[in-house]
Order: sequence, then structure tokens, then C-alpha cells
Amino acid sequence: MDIKRAKQEIEHAVKAYLAVDDTGTPLIPPIRQRPILLMGPPGVGKTQIMEQIAQECGIALVAYTITHHTRQSAVGLPFIRQRHYGDKDVSVTEYTMSEIISSVYAKMEATGLKEGILFIDEINCVSESLAPAMLQFLQYKVFGLHQVPAGWVVVTAGNPPEFNKSVSEFDIVTLDRVKRVECQPDFGVWKEYAYYAGVHPAIISYLELHPDHYYMVDASDKNNYRFVTARGWEDLSEMMQLYEESGILVDHALAAQYVQNPEFSKGFAEYYDRFNYYREKYDVDAILEGGITAQNIADARAAGTEEAVALMNLLMDGITYTMRSCIQMEKMIRLIHPRMEDILVKINNGLSCRQIISEHIMDCNKSLDKAVRARNISPSNKKIQHWILHNLEAYLDKCTNEGRDNKNRCTVILQNSFNNLLHGANNVTQQSMNGLKYAFDFLENAYGADSNVMKKFIEELKINCHTTNFIKKYGSEQFYRLAGEPVQQPTYNNLYDLNLTDCLLEQE
Repeated sequence: MDIKRAKQEIEHAVKAYLAVDDTGTPLIPPIRQRPILLMGPPGVGKTQIMEQIAQECGIALVAYTITHHTRQSAVGLPFIRQRHYGDKDVSVTEYTMSEIISSVYAKMEATGLKEGILFIDEINCVSESLAPAMLQFLQYKVFGLHQVPAGWVVVTAGNPPEFNKSVSEFDIVTLDRVKRVECQPDFGVWKEYAYYAGVHPAIISYLELHPDHYYMVDASDKNNYRFVTARGWEDLSEMMQLYEESGILVDHALAAQYVQNPEFSKGFAEYYDRFNYYREKYDVDAILEGGITAQNIADARAAGTEEAVALMNLLMDGITYTMRSCIQMEKMIRLIHPRMEDILVKINNGLSCRQIISEHIMDCNKSLDKAVRARNISPSNKKIQHWILHNLEAYLDKCTNEGRDNKNRCTVILQNSFNNLLHGANNVTQQSMNGLKYAFDFLENAYGADSNVMKKFIEELKINCHTTNFIKKYGSEQFYRLAGEPVQQPTYNNLYDLNLTDCLLEQE
């Protein structure tokens, strides 16, 4: 199965293991909660899906790569304890708590979460001295004398033997005590994730043209491994975006550091140069603002396959950026609105504005710190929380310096600031809607409403979570017409009806 299906299987298992009846008794007894064994090639995204599952389930995550551990750190250190057996006092060897089990308790204490995932990577690559302890762990969920706490699901991952010479095969007894899930790389599934994660459009379009370059591992020559993984492409994307922002040249030398196959890295570097030429040629930002020229249309009609694919990904990248920002701004406004209402009500009851805003800042920081420690917050939600903190700190500064902590002045400052947030969100929403319309207009004029290019563009919009969410929320009759589907009513709700006046009127 692909990594997306593997994630679903694991997430369903985690939810099933954590389900309890009215008395708090697990619906699946702990003895039947088999540790999950996720088998798949390296760099396919096994660790990432564990983070996503923790985020979506709202539970904590403790992750370890077991090859970094010795028997002592995994099982615990031996110590001598005096015991009385029969009529004798004897010395017996016991073990301190495993570092791994201890970290689970530390995570619960730091986050306040009692449920989580203990993820052990490279489970089948342990040393010979640690192998018996790993088998005991898989069979009984214990290290030494210490068991994984209740409410924690054990998930392990390993690489098939063809990818790692140090792999140890599990026997039937062990395999019969785990829930085995296997996954394989799949470019189509990864592309959905790539849109979500904001992978560089040059990488997406290059792999669209060369899907066989997406993943390849050749471990036949231990002195000259050649491999290309999903992890490598994503890490290259982040570095490319930083280089572009800093004005640093992206070249073959950079690509070769992440895409460790000379043929593939050279091919991508050469394509990236052509991609930049297409970017300058079409000025997609201008197209998405309505600046569609006859030359743009003529160039698009005359474009070959490579140029057309690059152009489509440039259009997708442009509209995705504004739509993602729009959805994030809406989430931020909905989260900060009740905080600002609380601030207004309390300062109008005579409390210090500085004190109340400071308390909200402390609460936000505390919640964010717990989520980061638990590893159950997505990059998008983390960014939203930082936005909220940034705004609250700006309001604190304004109310202190301009409002001088005066109730009436601070009320006006906060109301105006919230209205500015709404105005900014409205502008980004309109920019997104216009960008989608102009993209459709451009492609329809260049290729036609029923063209394969238009059909491909519609298909990409459907697999891109950001564009899908935006269209569902705000609607697009043009999208449904060109997709040949019935028009769906937008799910947009009362964002622009929010204000900071009603809370004061209710108080009165």
C-alpha cells in the first residue's frame, strides 16, 4: 500500500486502541493491542506520518531511533537490591528505568497529556546485544521490568533487508504478536503531500515530467550508494526556497547534496534553469492579477509539454500561496477573537489592559510550548499561534504607549486592530478568488475550456488540499462549470460578522 493508506491504517488502529467504554475500560484489552510494525523503504515518510497522526489525534509523540541506543539505555542500568527469600537475605540484580520509558513519563509531565504514541524507528536494525530486549519489547511492551504506560500506543518502523545490510529478520513468534503494515513509495500520493507542505513548484513539475526520478535506492555497491528519496526532495525544496529569498544561486552542486544520483541531480539542475526562464517569460503574478496579454496566450499555445507543465505549476503555486494564507488568517481570527472579547470585557470592568493582555500572552506561550513538546502541532497551526502571539504583543505595546492603559483608549485601539485583521483577511480572500478566476480565464483563452490542459489543471486543484478547502469554503462557479460538476454552495460562514462590540453590549 502507499504511505497515505498506511497512515490511515495506523491512525485507525491508534484510535481503536485508545477507545474506552463508559467505565474507562479499553474496548480492546491491552494484551490484544498489538504493537504496529510499519515496514517500508527509507525516506518514504514513515516518521512524518507519525507526527501527522499525533497532530490529528491530539496526543503526544515520543520518537526514538533504536540504533542510537545501547542495551543499557534501552533496558536500564543494573543495580543490586537486597531481597529476603525464605530464611535468607540475598542480593539480586534489578534494572533502573529504561531511558525510553522514562522519556514517556517525562513527556506526560511536560505536556499534561496522558495518551500518546511511542514510535521506535529502525526496530529491525538493532545490535545483537539489544535484539533480545527488542523482541521482548514487541511481545510484551516492556523494557527490562518497566512497561509502556497505559494510554500509549507502540508503533515501530523498519526497513526491508534489501535496503539495509544490518537488518535482522523477525521470527514467526514475534511477527504473530505485531500488527504489520507495509508501504511503498508513490509519486501521486506524495504530490498531494507536496502541495500541503509547499514544496517548490520546480520540483513538483520536474517530477511530473520524470516520475521515475521521484524515488530510487540502489544499495548494491556499499562504497557508492545511489539514492533519491521523498525526504531528499522535500529537504532540497526548503533549501532552494531559502536560497532564492537570499539571492543565492541554486545549482547542480546544491541539488547533488540531496538528490544523490548524478543523473537525476544534473537533470533537475538543468531543468531548474529552464523553469526560471519560464517564470520570467510569463510573469505569473501579473497573470493572476488580471494582466493577461495576447503574447502570454500565444506563448502558452505554442508551448511544448515541459513548458506547459511548468506554467501550470507556476499558476498552481501562485493561487495556492494566497489561498493557504487566507485559510490561515481565518483560523487565526477565529482563535484570537474570543481572547480579544475577554480582554475588552475585563478592562471595561476596571482591570488593567496591560495585565489582561499579558496574561493572554502567557497562556498562549504555555499552550504553544506544550503542543511543541508533545509534537502534536502542525507547522501551519504553529505559524497561526505565532501570529496570534505577535498580534497580542503588538496590542500590548499599543495599549501601553498610545492607550496609556486607559479603558476608553484601549477599547478603541483593540476594536480598530480587530477590524484591520478582518479587512486584511477580506483582501486576501478577494485576491485568492480573483487569482483563481484569472487563472481559469488565461487557460481557457490559451487552450480552451475542454482542453486536456484545463482538465489537468482541474485535477490538480482537486488534489491540492489548500485549493480544495478554499473552493469549498468560498465557492467558484467557474470551477464547477469547467469541472462539469453541479455548483456547490460555499460553506463560508460568519467570519466577517465577527466584531468586538457585541460582547460589550451583552455586558451592558
